[in-house]
Parts: sequence; structure tokens; C-alpha cells
Amino acid sequence: MTRRRDARVRLPDLLALEPRRLLTTLIAIVDSGVDLNDSSVVPYLDLTSAYDAYNERTYAQAGAQAILDTSLTHGHGSVVANMTVQGIVAAAAASSRPPDVKIMPIRDTSSGLNIDPNAVIRGIFWAADHGASVINLSVNFTYNASLSDHDDPRDGSTLVDAIAYAQSKGAIVVTAPGNAARSIELIPVFPPYADDPLYSTTRPTPTNVLVAAAVDANGVLTPVSSWGAVHVDLGAYSGPEGATSYSAAYASGVAGVVADLLPDGSSPRRVLDVLESTVTPTSQTVGAWSKTGGVLNPAAAVARAVQPLASADGSIVIDAGAASDVDFQGGAAATTTAVVDLGGIPSPPDATVFQTARQGSAFSYAIDGLTPGSMYHVRLDFSETRYDGPGQRLFDVLVNGVTQISALDVFAAAGGENRATARDLIVQADGSGRISLAFKGIRGDATVDAIEVSPSTDIAAGKPATSSSIESWSYNPALGVDFSPTSRWSSGQWMQSTSTAWYAVDLQDFYTITDVRLDWERAYAVDFQIQVSDDGRTWTTIKTVAGNQAYGVMDLSGLSGEGRFLRIYCTQTSAGSNNYSLFDLQVSGSRLNDLAQGATATATSSESSAYTPPAAFDNDATTRWSSGQWMQGSQSAWLTVDLGSISAIRDVRLVWEAAYAADYQIQSSVDGKNWTTLQDVQGTGVVGPAYFPDLGGVGRYVRILCLNPGPINDNYSLYDFNVYGEPLTNLATGKVATSSTNESNFYAPSMAVDANPASRWSSGQWMQNTTTGWLAIDLGAKYDLGAVVLNWEAAYAVDYQIQVSDDGQDWTTIRSVVGNAKPGVDIQGGLSGSGRFVRIECTRLNWALNYSLYDVQIFGSPTVAATTTSAAVATADSPAWSTWTASAAVAPVATAPLAAPTPTVVPASLTVLPPPIRRALPAAAFAIRSPRVPAPAPSFARVGRPGLRTSRN
Repeated sequence: MTRRRDARVRLPDLLALEPRRLLTTLIAIVDSGVDLNDSSVVPYLDLTSAYDAYNERTYAQAGAQAILDTSLTHGHGSVVANMTVQGIVAAAAASSRPPDVKIMPIRDTSSGLNIDPNAVIRGIFWAADHGASVINLSVNFTYNASLSDHDDPRDGSTLVDAIAYAQSKGAIVVTAPGNAARSIELIPVFPPYADDPLYSTTRPTPTNVLVAAAVDANGVLTPVSSWGAVHVDLGAYSGPEGATSYSAAYASGVAGVVADLLPDGSSPRRVLDVLESTVTPTSQTVGAWSKTGGVLNPAAAVARAVQPLASADGSIVIDAGAASDVDFQGGAAATTTAVVDLGGIPSPPDATVFQTARQGSAFSYAIDGLTPGSMYHVRLDFSETRYDGPGQRLFDVLVNGVTQISALDVFAAAGGENRATARDLIVQADGSGRISLAFKGIRGDATVDAIEVSPSTDIAAGKPATSSSIESWSYNPALGVDFSPTSRWSSGQWMQSTSTAWYAVDLQDFYTITDVRLDWERAYAVDFQIQVSDDGRTWTTIKTVAGNQAYGVMDLSGLSGEGRFLRIYCTQTSAGSNNYSLFDLQVSGSRLNDLAQGATATATSSESSAYTPPAAFDNDATTRWSSGQWMQGSQSAWLTVDLGSISAIRDVRLVWEAAYAADYQIQSSVDGKNWTTLQDVQGTGVVGPAYFPDLGGVGRYVRILCLNPGPINDNYSLYDFNVYGEPLTNLATGKVATSSTNESNFYAPSMAVDANPASRWSSGQWMQNTTTGWLAIDLGAKYDLGAVVLNWEAAYAVDYQIQVSDDGQDWTTIRSVVGNAKPGVDIQGGLSGSGRFVRIECTRLNWALNYSLYDVQIFGSPTVAATTTSAAVATADSPAWSTWTASAAVAPVATAPLAAPTPTVVPASLTVLPPPIRRALPAAAFAIRSPRVPAPAPSFARVGRPGLRTSRN
């Protein structure tokens, strides 16, 4: 690609805005602008939402000046746009239908290519809010830059925050590793490090970032390109210049086409998986150079993006081994002309799927684009068309890494050759909306004919079931939840010693139960109760049925109850029957929001790499954390989870292994340093489930502080640690704040609501002429307050009041605190009051002679005009503010360091850097730029971070 430099460029007139179809896939280029004279680029521009993020003006407002490349002698953004078009064209050439992909230009610089971090962050938010599916960034920072603009409602948001926001809007971010010809694993660089939790406070850490190193037409790393075995994902063509800005742009173009071809609603992770799973493996002289070890392959990516075959009911059907089979890794396609008998499975798929199969000693499928955390019915269809007897082919099937089907013999299961059989599973999609299936041969190889995936509304299907008695193994409890309408459970008229019997199912997570469907055999229950339980021991009745006079299907809706276990408790048999029998039990409900699932966890110690803290938060009932009786230096140990944001903590559920704690405390914290005890268990800890409802806590961190082990073991071990509640929004962040006095502009009231924990407001001991001082915040609208969290500097208030006002003039005190004795985090929960303005009125000084606050956080819900005079009642959808514990009532527990090793921190993603290197990393000076034309040093006139550099790649 060639381009004249230093040429005179004609400034185009205002282009007419092109009407855009809603289905257009947009690639946002956040850069120095575009060349409106480039005939290869202009047809791909969509200017409807074009934006100058530096001057904060739209194309509609300012015309071509808003997006024209400001680096006219360098043409950086112009070349990036051209390379993006090349990526679009390369991918489109492999597609059977023309993709509808356009470019949304967003400028982030002033004249001369002076990069403004504020504009970069603004640009990402703008792109996400205006429909971009792909966001291209050609910039590196040596730190996680933050937006510094008090007039912007997102003031204080970091670069990683913006990338996470883009993920929430369904967009991926494509970026470059830089042009330093080195491994970026040796020094942090953003945005490539955005998905590394060790370098980001954003929780959960975004997973929508694609980092593209630069390769030439032969797939070889260019002389200037940086690389990284952990933080670089793949290589991409970079044109003759070879800079990573252009490889990222090319990858953005391909990503845009893939996003356009995938089904509507596909997640950002789905787009990245397609790109990463179809690379062409390529070795480099530097050794391990990227996570995938391969170069972007546009044609293969487009082929993988083809939608799987959908059945009539909307479920996904993957015809293994057929031309449409694109979600696999490994194995080989096999075909047969044999006619397969489908009589052995209910509702079989089309017969043609049994003419092909995927086979091999080890292969896998990754099914993406699902709803994260939702339950799915996965049915695997098999037939044996090669072997003529049992025992010749045995294999395992692993679901999300756990063996669910062991030593399957298809011939034996189907009852012969050329006969179909199926296995049904209920599977939860992971946090990225994926279900992973792995097939591993034990004798011979593995095989599968079809994979069917459909949303599961029956949360009892396939779950562990128990009963008071069974007639025989042919009528065992599992047959009541086994997907078959003909098999059944029977209590047995001889085994059942009384007219009372029960049938229970473990839902394996906590749900709000709404509907139950029973399909009774002729031995039905006349009188029975539907009950729920948290622990399988103590039961609560949510529905009583008396006088039932019919067998068959019975639908019970409008139920309301929460629990992990559901039981049908039968007390009166039908006439002529002395037992109870169920063909089918189906349960509908919504899963409670487990704030801790997949969150970052830490602990005092871990027994080994097999028993690390994340194992208690992985939604896998078989894995666990263990403190280790040899690693644990004392009787005390703790396990902490970071929820990612301050939340209302309603319930906590634990599942202890045999090494349980006899004495322990459940604690919450806003800052991870100062702890409030929500539940104190003394001598009553037991192995198995433990459930603690209505804790009324608030915090970002939740900790199990183990104080005394049970009688058998000398350590502590948890299978599961669940936290139920609702994330809370800090109403004060970025709002207008005023105060009685300020020590200086460096300690202005806005510093207490700026999302920066290091900045603070100070009344100033010289400015404050009385012992009274105040800080007030305008929330912008009226709210019902539930809690206020203060973080006092050393100059804390001993006595103060929390006050509310509708007009900022007349104040009502809703909480008086007397005798506060320390700085740090001060949680005031259980508030009752409404107002638009909130004031901290300080009335008694400590030794410091002034008042100073690092942070004020305010939580509540918008005030709704009351229709009656009755008091508002907290519902399941709104935090139960009235149950929150005020710190004045329950003093925070400031725990001293435990006699244990340094806490083990296990991040969500691993890194190849050894800890000593990472701790020694410098905080500055990693600036790189395309080596094409010497460029002026970046200007930081609008950036409040002197000494830190940023650059184009």
C-alpha cells in the first residue's frame, strides 16, 4: 500500500449522511481521523454517528472538520481505515452473501497526532453507545488511563472500564501490542493488558479484547512488531509498513464481517472464539509469540461463522461430520450409507444426521452465543455403524471439563449395530455463554452423530433425586426426572411402611420456584404438599393440595418459594393404591443471582494448585478450596471473594467438605481492609450445606473467617461459597458536590465523589473558622436512601449527621453518629429518608482540627410517588434496606494480621511472568509509534498524568 506524504489534501465539503439500515454492522475506528479523498474507504464510511471525541462534536454539527485526519503528513488514521477496508474485503470474498459492514470514524486527537487519553476513552463509550460491534484502537498506554473531565458524567472511568462497557453493549475491542520488537510480557501496556486482573481494578475483567501482532504476507512477524505469549492473541497482515496499528485494523475488518455473519445476539466472546479458533498455526523465531500461535485466516473465520442448522423449535442442531459442522476442534468426518433405526430415541433429529459423524481419539466442540449462566438441554445422538459387537468402542464425554458420560458403548446402549441411541444432559452455559463438550476414546475412538442444544425451562431435569422408598431399581427416583415420559418412580406398596412418602430433587443451586408440573401414574397422591429447603433437612411448604381425584398431568403455577431442594410430600394415596408413582416431575423457576460465581478469590493459604480459592466459586460441586493442614500456619484461616462492586448481601450459602469450620464468621467489607461481621457461628459448624439468609450486609468483599476447625481435620475446605444479593450503584459518583470550606483546589469537594480512592476533600484547618464543617452532594433527582459509606482520612469527624433535603436549603437528619473513634471506612446502613441532596454535617473535631473524606458513596433507589400512605416494603427485586446493619450498631471488625503465610491471590487468568519480575516493573515510559514517519512528541496539555506516555502503534 502506498500513499503520498506531505501532499496537499483537499478539504471535502459536508458529505450527505447516508441512511443506515439497522442491520448494518459497524466498525468504530478511534484514531486521528480518516481521509475523505480515499476512494477505497469512502464507500465504507457510515457518518451517521461519526464523532470528534477530542472536541466533543458530531459530524452533523461540524461537518468534515470533525473526522478529517488531523495528521495530514502522517496519515495514521487514514491508513488504519484503508487497512480495515482490506480486512473487510478479504473476509467478504470468502462469504456466500455480501456482508453489510461499515466504518464509524471517531477522532481522538488534536492537530499533529497529539493523542488525548480522554478522547480515547470518550470514543470507546461513544462507539459502544452508538451500535459499534467492533472498536479499533491504535494506541498504547503505560498505565490504565482514566477520564479526567469533571463535566463528563463518566469522569473517573478508566480505559478498562470503557472496554468493559463496550463488552456489555456487545462490542469487541481490537488493539495492537506495539512496535517495540519485544515481548510485552516484560512490561505492562494498555489496552492489551485490559483483560489481566493483576493490572486492573475493573471487575469483572473484560474478555472482549483481541490483540493482533503484525505479520507480513508470509505470516512472519515484522521487524518492528511486539509479541506476547499471554497478552497477544494472534498475528494479522499489516501491509508493507508492518506496524501493529495496521495489523489491528486488518483484524478489525475481518472481525466486522464475522460479527455480521454470526446469528443476531452473538456475544463478543463468540466473535473472538471464531477468529482465534481458525488461525493458521505459524512458528516464529522468537518462540512462543501469541496465545493461539497462529495468524488470522479470513476465509476460515468466515466458514466457522456460518450458523449451525436450526431445528423447527429453534434449538441448535449440529450435524457432526457434515459440511455445516464448524464448531469442532480435532477429529475427522466419517460417512455411512447404512440406514439407522431411529426407534430407540424419542423425538429424533432428521435421519440424515446419522449419515455423517465426527470421530477420533480426542475431539471437542465449543458451542457459543448462548446466554451466560442459563441452563440448556443438551442431547447427544449416537449410532454404531462400524463395529458389530459390544466392547469394541468405549469413550468418555466431558461437559465443561467434567466427565458426565463414562465408558459409553454405543453398540450396547443402542442394543445393536445401526441403531440410534441418545444421552440427555442439563448443562449451564459459562460466563461467556459457552458450553464445551470433549470426546475422549478409551478403547477405539469416540464418535457422535449430532448435538442438539435447546434452552431448558425444567430445572429439575437430570438432577439428583431421592425418595423415602422405591419399589425396585426399575422404579428408582432418577426415572422421575430422566427426560422420558414412560419411565417412572414408585414408592412401592410393600416398601412404604405408612401412607406417607416423599420424592425430592436437588436442584444443585438456589432458585425462586414458580411452577411445578406433576405427571402422576394411577397410584397418585390425593393429598400432598410441595416443599422447598435450603439444606435438604428443614422444609417449608409453599403449596398444599387436598382432595386430588385424578392421575395424569397436574400443573401448579403461581408458586413462591426459594431453595435448593424441592420435595413432593405425599400424605394420602389414591383409592385402590397403597403407594405413590410419578412418571415425571418438572420444575420452573429463576436462578438466584450468585454474585460470587467466577469472581476473583484470595485465601490465607492453599493446599496445592488443585485446591485453590477459585475452586469454591466455579459453579462445580466437585471442586473445592482447601487451606491445607501443612500450609495453614495457625488455627485461623480465611477465604475472601471480590464481588467486583459494592453490593447488597442478602444470603450466603456454604458447602463444607469434611474439613469444616466449627467456629467461623461471615464478614463483609467495602475496601477489603475493614470488616463487619454479618454472622457469627460458634461451635455449630457442620459438614455439608450451610445457609444464612437475610444477612442485611453491604460490601464489595465477603469473607469466611475460620477460627476453629471441626474435630476430624486441622484445616478448612469448601466445595462452594455462594453470595446472593444485588449489585448497588453509587449515586454520588461524578455528581456536583459543595462544602463549607476547602483547604485548596487540590482538596475540593468533587474529590470525594470522583471514583479515585486516593483523592480527598478537606475542609482545611485554617479555612474552617468553627468546629462545624459540611460536604453536600446533589444527586440530580430524589432518591430513597438505604446506605451511605464514608471513607474518612485521618481528620475524621467524631460526631456527625447524615442529612437529606429536597431543595438544598432545608435539611432533615436521618442518622446521627456520636463517638466515631477512627478513620477509614464507615458504613451507615439501614437508613430511612428521601431527598435530592445529601449532606454530611460534621459537628465534632478530632485532634486534626479539620474534616477530610476520601470518598462518599450513596446507595438507594429512585423515589416513586406513593399511591397509598402505607410504608414501602422491600421486594425480591429491590434491596431490603431496612435490614441493613448500621456500623453504629455493629462495630466493624478490624482484624489483625493472622498468623498465616502471605495470602495466595489467584487471578481469573494466568500469566507467564514470575511474581518478582512483575513487582519490579516500572510505572512509566513504554511509548511506541509506527516507524513510518518521525512524529512529534505527544502533548499532555489536556491530560492530568505528567510523566506517563502514550503513543500510536
